[in-house]
Amino acid sequence: MKSGLKMRPVFHWAPHRIHAHIAITVLSLLLERTIEHACQDTWRNIRDDLKRIQLALLSSPNGRVWQVTEPSADAAKRLKSLKIKPPKPILNLG
Repeated sequence: MKSGLKMRPVFHWAPHRIHAHIAITVLSLLLERTIEHACQDTWRNIRDDLKRIQLALLSSPNGRVWQVTEPSADAAKRLKSLKIKPPKPILNLG
């Protein structure tokens, strides 16, 4: 099976921690495959498009604002395929 799943040494000794580690790894692979299926592209391409959406904290003497960059056309297409609403441009004033 070809996959993006890379296993590293697991530094857990308790059986419940080992089981939890494997469960999280399998769930992350399932999520990756589900996203690939919904977008009909590879995880690497999807991730590259979505990672361009950035969050910035803008500070001034009057307060702080969390601002999100506008998604590119490719990122917007990915979000739509995943049925995720694009983030609001300004998340929080405070």
